[in-house]
Amino acid sequence: MKKKLFNIICIATAWLALASCSSDFLKEYSQDLGRVQTVDDLNELLIGDCLMPKSLFANEYSSFQTNNPNYLCVHFMSDELQENVNTEEDVDGFIGYRDKMFPYFTWQQNLYIDKNGKSSYESNEAELWDLAYRLINNCNMVLDAADRLATHSEEEEAEVRKVKGELCYLRASYYLMLVNLYGKPYTPSTAASEPSVPIKLSPNVENRDFSRASVADVYAQITSDLNEAETLLFSASAPVSIYHPSVEAVYILRSRVALYMQDWQTAKTYAQKAIDKDGYLMNLQNVPSTSYPLNRQNAEVVFSNGASMLGNILFVKPAYEGSYYEVSPTWYLSDNLYAMFDDDDYRKTTYITTDDDLTNSFPTYHKIDCSMASYGKYKEVSDVFSIRTAEAYINMAEAEAQLGNDGEACRWIGKLRQNRIAGGGTVGLAGAELIDFIREEREREFFLEGQRWFDLRRYMVDPTYPFAKEIVHTMSTFKSQNGSEYRSNLSKYRLEKNDAAYTLDIPKQVKNFQPTIGSNQRPARPAFESEDFSAGDSGDDDYDW
Repeated sequence: MKKKLFNIICIATAWLALASCSSDFLKEYSQDLGRVQTVDDLNELLIGDCLMPKSLFANEYSSFQTNNPNYLCVHFMSDELQENVNTEEDVDGFIGYRDKMFPYFTWQQNLYIDKNGKSSYESNEAELWDLAYRLINNCNMVLDAADRLATHSEEEEAEVRKVKGELCYLRASYYLMLVNLYGKPYTPSTAASEPSVPIKLSPNVENRDFSRASVADVYAQITSDLNEAETLLFSASAPVSIYHPSVEAVYILRSRVALYMQDWQTAKTYAQKAIDKDGYLMNLQNVPSTSYPLNRQNAEVVFSNGASMLGNILFVKPAYEGSYYEVSPTWYLSDNLYAMFDDDDYRKTTYITTDDDLTNSFPTYHKIDCSMASYGKYKEVSDVFSIRTAEAYINMAEAEAQLGNDGEACRWIGKLRQNRIAGGGTVGLAGAELIDFIREEREREFFLEGQRWFDLRRYMVDPTYPFAKEIVHTMSTFKSQNGSEYRSNLSKYRLEKNDAAYTLDIPKQVKNFQPTIGSNQRPARPAFESEDFSAGDSGDDDYDW
């Protein structure tokens, strides 16, 4: 990055060290943006400060390194993964993510408490909140600079509008993450009275106590930003890469937001706009099982924000020919999820693989490159903040089904399945059965892309077709003794139907710094069943509870 822009970023962020104990939504940035002189400066600030930091999984000198987990936890709270209880070796011991994910994977009341009851994860918990507000503040700052930038031609003015449109999209996506982590699911009759998260749109210092806006107000801000992004990006030139949001990405995200709000007509309208813009679908029949289908060459991927290290966390060290011992994943796809794929579903061999384990026993994640060759390289696509055209088809099908247009819903879901199922996979269902099928199709298509946890939340409050399920996760601890490693304990945790734990509590550091923020009540969650093992006895035969 050129020296001038480096100086801008230093000015914009230097004071953060002065307020390390506070939350980022309270932090402000220097208003000395006189150094922003061109649209290129705005673009570089957008790329450098307003996008998600890229996750990285690396292996240096036989030591595994992880950077920027971002919102990795959303994958572990849902029903998509299960712990591998069939291996005697704690492969995760290389990186320790089993422990880090413990409060999320077992839906603990206090997400800063480790498995031993100690307050080990306060900074991890706060980072979920701080990361979004840090990026929101950066968007606010660059939007302010864009408003004050003098332009000298129509071309420059068009580029400024494009930058502002991208910033509005990004800010909306970060507020959408916050409201779905810390606010209750959107219910039209109660959203105006349910507390969510603070809304902060100004880059200026505000010396006041912040309070949480309602769920309805945050969604109103999200839709306002997306509407503005649509206006600003409608006539913009095509993005230079998938790392810049296009108007099509706006349409798809706007459609998703409308589904969350139970606004079926708006969801349909924007899904149709996205398909009309570019409804490309990749035919997975033509995708080799050895490839990783989600990459920047896949034209289905219209936007990606941040990189991924999910696959490497799930399977730290895949087995390979010539290895001295078999290596198994720490987590693999849940039995329920894997059973949803029929043998004629191409996703079963492209989005999923059993080849990484030499025993061919475990169905593991195969969407984004997680090969050993990719260690130390930024992945091309994010596992949380990506937008794909496939979503427009499923959103359209769900909206049509909710509106009672079953034939149209079947037609749209069939268009997607023509590119996923051998023989076409036509659908001829109606009513509740059709809604259930569309939800299952969404789960099959978007597993481990950051949507399932939020879908489970919104299904609970669906007024016509409510759905809730019980989820059970196990959590193991390992010990070493006499040169051997063994599983010492295995505990079982349950997330109840309509559980209050679907909403996270406000992070401890945020509440301590500003008590006016308040709390969300989550129930205590001890293990409901636990088993200890003697040294050397992994108890593998005892897990069929």
